[in-house]
Amino acid sequence: MEKTYHLDLKTLLEYLQGKSAVLRTTVKVPQSRQPCQGYIFVIENTVHHYILREDGVLLLTGQAAADLLNERAEWQVRIGTVREIEQDLHLFAQRYALPIALPPLSPAGIAPRQKRALDPSLLQQFSYGQSLVLRTVYALVNGQRTVEQMKLQLRLPAETVEEALAILRTLDVIE
Repeated sequence: MEKTYHLDLKTLLEYLQGKSAVLRTTVKVPQSRQPCQGYIFVIENTVHHYILREDGVLLLTGQAAADLLNERAEWQVRIGTVREIEQDLHLFAQRYALPIALPPLSPAGIAPRQKRALDPSLLQQFSYGQSLVLRTVYALVNGQRTVEQMKLQLRLPAETVEEALAILRTLDVIE
């Protein structure tokens, strides 16, 4: 669940020290006429900065993004476990083809469980094939079946199942 914080970035990062979170804000970028979205992924004490145009094109990363984001004082923040935020970053990196080295997604022994219903409106942003995979993986999530069992049952590439699980976590329908 996201919460809005009205704090400068330095204070917010001090508050989040030792925690993992995704921070999101709207930011103006000189080379873009449209408002852009700024993202900061905090994984324990590691921070990754990104700014995307409204159409999803990556404009800035690293220090250049950090410099613009430091000026913001309103943030949408979702605090999560290290694993959840790593998964969010992994999904983000895949979606925008970012070269980030991350650990593999879901450990084999974890049995994810459903948090809430998978509303069809959440799937509108995905292609028909992606939606089908997401619905299929979601249907297998029951709190008892492990990720490895799902992979075997579905006979899909491991990366496809892991990516679907990461998306479902990002959509906040499983944990």
